[in-house]
Amino acid sequence: MSTSRKEHGDTPAKAGSLARKLSQAFLSRFARAKSESNAGHEADQHRAEGSDAALEIWKATHGHGGHRPAVPKSLTFQTPPSRSKPKPAPGKRGKPAKVQPRKPSIIIIERAPAPTTAITGVARTTSGHGGHKAAAPHGKSQATPAKPGKPAPKAPSPIVNPFAGWSKQDVKDRIRQLIGDAEIPRFRKAVFETLRRLRDPDTTPEKIMEVMAVDAQLVSKVMQTVNSTAYSPKSRVQSLDHAIMLMGNSDLERIVMLVGAKAALPGQTHPKFGLSDFWKISSRRAVLAREVADLVQPAKANLCFTAGFLQDLSVPLIVSSKKDEYMKIFTTSIEEKRDLHVLEMDSLGWDHSEVGALVAMDWELPDDVTLSVKDQNHPDSMGRPDPTHYVSTLLPSHGEEWNDQFAAQVDQRYVVPRETLDTMCKDSIAKAAELAKLF
Repeated sequence: MSTSRKEHGDTPAKAGSLARKLSQAFLSRFARAKSESNAGHEADQHRAEGSDAALEIWKATHGHGGHRPAVPKSLTFQTPPSRSKPKPAPGKRGKPAKVQPRKPSIIIIERAPAPTTAITGVARTTSGHGGHKAAAPHGKSQATPAKPGKPAPKAPSPIVNPFAGWSKQDVKDRIRQLIGDAEIPRFRKAVFETLRRLRDPDTTPEKIMEVMAVDAQLVSKVMQTVNSTAYSPKSRVQSLDHAIMLMGNSDLERIVMLVGAKAALPGQTHPKFGLSDFWKISSRRAVLAREVADLVQPAKANLCFTAGFLQDLSVPLIVSSKKDEYMKIFTTSIEEKRDLHVLEMDSLGWDHSEVGALVAMDWELPDDVTLSVKDQNHPDSMGRPDPTHYVSTLLPSHGEEWNDQFAAQVDQRYVVPRETLDTMCKDSIAKAAELAKLF
């Protein structure tokens, strides 16, 4: 070790001198840092003293009880409401566009239900019982009058499909039981396939047009129907794809089934059966049902049009099957202006509405059409729109006297101006004649 130090010229005296120099440099730097720290502390203290002094002066001059005012960290400014004028709807020179209503504005009021007396399990109207209290069923509580001024609401009849669960064979067997071995008509293949595709949620307009194009007569009848004054389109339908776009699958389906049903029903029935008059009155029912629905039940207007047209679809079948036996009933109804379904029940024990509903099931028509056909003559049924019931009694022999009966039925539930209903009845004759020509 000594040899190495000598070689490098390092002696103990030199090493000690170096250590002292390093120690002095470190102590000098430490002393300088401490001095700067003390100076900063003194400056902070002076600032605090100055701040306290300023606070004392503020207390003396402002008189706020010595409390420092709360100053929010940030100020939030609300944007004043815009005074700019709203942009006008598109129109000529910035003016709002004028929209012409489809029909004159008519305010329709639905009448309140008649006061009722609440009975457990039963709801009866207080009128029509000759002033006698209705007897409660055995084991049920006696009638409890409703609170004054608050009549008990009439319980709506449940919508029940009496044919629910029937198989196609059950339907065919019942039809044969009623009208014999007459052949049940079938839709043309193109009509059936079109209806199937219209009901398919995954279908496209191209698929619908593809199958309809095979049957040129079907396309022609559909287009003529939707553009007729009887159907009252909001704007003229230019093509089949235009019809699909404007009407939607559901409404177009109803027109297709109407056209298909007319083509499927027999063209030859009985020499005394006026087939031309039959289709005219069916067309008039369709027109009237739809126009009343436009006022009182707009969402069901197209259903009313189709159901009104198909209400008596079973009559030509029954005439073809039962011949003179049924023609006697039908002729009596026309000549004496009596309800056909009443005469049928008295003579046969069933009526044409049941047969029509069964045929609709065999054709796989929608449930709302089937129930509308079946319950057309039931005034309290919830299974069909009201307008289909209002037109169900219309016969070819009825003249203007039927208008009073029609208006009275509408007036039982809705407040519609009488002149409006009279105009409907008058105009429906020409519209029905135009619609009947399409077939």
